[in-house]
Amino acid sequence: MSPPIARSRRGFWLRLVPTALAVCYLPLADQPGNPVDGWAWAFGLGAAALFAFGRRIPLTMVLCLAALLVVCDRIGTHADVVVILATFAALIDLALQRDRRWIAVGAIAAGVGLFANFVDVPLEPLQPPFFFVVTGVIASLLGAPILLGLHLKAARLATAQAQQRAIELEQRRESEKAMVRATERTAIARELHDIVVHHVASIVLRVGVARHLDPDADPETAAALDDVHATGTAALADLRRLVAVLRDPATIEEEAHAPLLDPADLPDLLHQAVARSRNAGLSLDARVDPTVARLDAVRGLALLRVVQEGLTNVLKHAGPRASATVTVEATADGAVRIHIADDGPAAAQRPPQGGHGLLGLRERIDLLGGRFDAGPAASGWRVQAVLPAAVTPAPLAAGSA
Repeated sequence: MSPPIARSRRGFWLRLVPTALAVCYLPLADQPGNPVDGWAWAFGLGAAALFAFGRRIPLTMVLCLAALLVVCDRIGTHADVVVILATFAALIDLALQRDRRWIAVGAIAAGVGLFANFVDVPLEPLQPPFFFVVTGVIASLLGAPILLGLHLKAARLATAQAQQRAIELEQRRESEKAMVRATERTAIARELHDIVVHHVASIVLRVGVARHLDPDADPETAAALDDVHATGTAALADLRRLVAVLRDPATIEEEAHAPLLDPADLPDLLHQAVARSRNAGLSLDARVDPTVARLDAVRGLALLRVVQEGLTNVLKHAGPRASATVTVEATADGAVRIHIADDGPAAAQRPPQGGHGLLGLRERIDLLGGRFDAGPAASGWRVQAVLPAAVTPAPLAAGSA
């Protein structure tokens, strides 16, 4: 239950206090010589109902209760205690919701009602000392609920101002964070475009020139050059899309990689990665579950990067003549298991790794709540990863706040 709803329900029960007083007090006030008649019940429950449902009309409520005080005094019922309590509570509402002018009007009306109820007028002229004493008592009685209402009003205003300042501060912080992120993304995009994209474009151009200058090259060399050209062209297209995403302010609060992968294309992208490794001379047995096309973009990209980095490491460290297996399967609970193994030289015979590929994969999988493991196997090297099932938010229960 949210705090506003809790406060609303708590306020509703507090408005039933005069009703509870009427129900409890009037039977106790019933005496043999001075019975509680129907007028007492009508005025008592009427005043309680007026306070319970008159929150939106505080001035009208105070005026009606003041009139009830006069009527109760003229008729002589036992309901005056309930009406007086409801009047004091109504003055708190009036001080909370209205300005000083209407508070003064309500206080005067309530004062007249209390004066008529406390003093039998105009049976005899009031002596000045008695008049001032009664007036002071009534003013004190009326001042207490009004001051309480003004205090609650000031407290609410201070709380609202504090909340507004907190919201503005949080918005300012988010704006500053967005500005910093935008600056960083722009700097990264600039470096990618000016350095990485330039070099990759140069590689693609030079490979294309080499292929054109040697049209009679043996089939293996021609296939290798074609594969390098195709891979470089695809990398260049991805880099340009990434630069465009990094420079787009609309994607600052989104994952930068979301537009770079359509999950429906994931099986084909995995098969392309496998095909490139085979073209490089790697003997590769690959099994890819086609249901991975139903993955979301974030998990799909993580899966693709694990397979790409794993095969790159096989080519780098096990050699193009090694044998390897790639298995990508979806489990019944929606998770995805990835297993890449090769029969290359033992880990101790492999050169030390100076890159951050495996570290980046581990961080990517950890962010998704999965498991990642890479290390030597009985023969060669293995990479294992588990992508967890997507978390679906639980629906709110009916009637919950």
